Amino acid sequence: MSRWSAATATANGGAPGSRAFLHSVASGDPWPDSVVIWTRVTPVSQATPGSGAGDPTRVYWEVSTDASFDVATAAGEMTTEADRDHTVKINVTGLAPSTTYYYRFTVVDGPSAGEVSRTGRTRTTPADDAAPDHLRFGVCSCSNYEAGHFRAYRELADRDDVEFVLHLGDYTYEYESGEYGAAYGTTVRTVEPRERTRTLVGYRIRQGHYHRDPDLADLHAAKPMICIWDDHEFFDNAWRDGATGDSDYGGAQEYAAVRQAATEAYYEWMPVRAGEGFGTDGGRHLYRHLRYGTLAELILPDLRTYRDMQSSPATAAADGRTMMGQNQFDWFAGVLTTSTTTWQLVGNSVMFAPMTLPHSLDPRLHDWLVDKIGLPPDGIALNTDQWDGYMVERQRIIDVIMNRGSGPHGRGMNVVFLTGDIHSSWAADIPAQAGEYRLGRDTTVAAAEFIVPSVTAASAFDSIVPTSAAAPAVREALRLGEGLLMDVDHWYKYVDLSRHGMMVVDVDPSRTQVDWYHGDVLGPSAPVTYTTSRQTFADDPGVRPAGQELDRSRTVYTPA
Repeated sequence: MSRWSAATATANGGAPGSRAFLHSVASGDPWPDSVVIWTRVTPVSQATPGSGAGDPTRVYWEVSTDASFDVATAAGEMTTEADRDHTVKINVTGLAPSTTYYYRFTVVDGPSAGEVSRTGRTRTTPADDAAPDHLRFGVCSCSNYEAGHFRAYRELADRDDVEFVLHLGDYTYEYESGEYGAAYGTTVRTVEPRERTRTLVGYRIRQGHYHRDPDLADLHAAKPMICIWDDHEFFDNAWRDGATGDSDYGGAQEYAAVRQAATEAYYEWMPVRAGEGFGTDGGRHLYRHLRYGTLAELILPDLRTYRDMQSSPATAAADGRTMMGQNQFDWFAGVLTTSTTTWQLVGNSVMFAPMTLPHSLDPRLHDWLVDKIGLPPDGIALNTDQWDGYMVERQRIIDVIMNRGSGPHGRGMNVVFLTGDIHSSWAADIPAQAGEYRLGRDTTVAAAEFIVPSVTAASAFDSIVPTSAAAPAVREALRLGEGLLMDVDHWYKYVDLSRHGMMVVDVDPSRTQVDWYHGDVLGPSAPVTYTTSRQTFADDPGVRPAGQELDRSRTVYTPA
């Protein structure tokens, strides 16, 4: 039996009997020669998250290729204090590429001296010039604590064929207890703090409460996580200077203060490089990219911090609103156009494919409405919080993809958008020109998009089902709606509006395959099971059927 296992986790997230490491351990942002490791220390019982209590505390950290730590690869000490909520985050350098490492923390001084954390496991990426033949990772987003149990996290924690997990945002939710629950209007379990998070104290308490969840704690300990935020880490439908969702705040000044508090807590509690001097903008920007040898570039834009306020459906295609901001757009386009990997995988927090209503399915009337009335050529947007509210910038990205290089179809790159936010499962072609694609006049495809369902946050089914007796009728209505969406917007190749879960993505030089897993979130032991697969091929963008579930016997983590 392996000496390391995610299943050995204790209820409090630390080593058995530990009082100091109540919030487990985590790692993230792996590079070929380094990785971020994280934990939080509770030096005394009063030093709960956000309390400001507890003296500065020295912590010893160690990293080894051996789960027994007989030989240390790297080690050191760090002093943490209440000003950083007693969190510990280390960028461990000098590591070897494509190597599994184990790590742990020990309290050096104070009342908890000698206490040891649980052991975490992580893995570095291949060297930049290595040519791996395979990459497999998990994808998840939208984990509302009160809406259900984090069963998707449990499934990913237990899979040794998954190398890392890409989290696409809404890691936490800002709502007060009972404000945003699960199906049938229920609250499955209660979050802390009970009030809506608005202060640094509140965000620290919310983060701490999430990290005590055993499924999430085990996932963090089992493999590295690569994270980008979306809106609920701050406010619903957040933009640069405010929010257009159901958020109640007192204007731009209060919004800026709340965003600053949420950002500070996020950088303290999440195993990300940003916020520790690893970027420009004072070391605080979260957009970044990571490379997996010559196989794949993982590109993570920040689609909330720099965006203009969402447009109206009528003006989405007529103005120059930006989701990325000019500096980030230039960075993003630069990464795309200079990437030398086979695949460019975009960790994209909101839907990229158009979700629009056609002006007309008659080509002549369509052209007249676009040319004479000025209606958007891609159609009327249904949700301007996603890329449909920023059609001009989306088309600029598509043009970058289409115009780069002299490869097949004039593309020279293989772009896949991996997306969260919308609490449902989708697979879509990204049309070069959506209006022309819909009319069948030009079905050129620029890229593929695969959208992950929520871990727990309310799906369309959860939002409208009044009672369990009504559930079959609601599901049938949603199935009809799924078919209608694919009939109206032909680029959609798979839609599921009801279920929760996660995705597993498998990349090799010839194709990228995505498997969807779904399950019930209302019970703490409900299974998450395979549903369906889709794929896209190198030099032939667009979504295709995939024959079967990925073979789980091909593992990256082997027994210690």
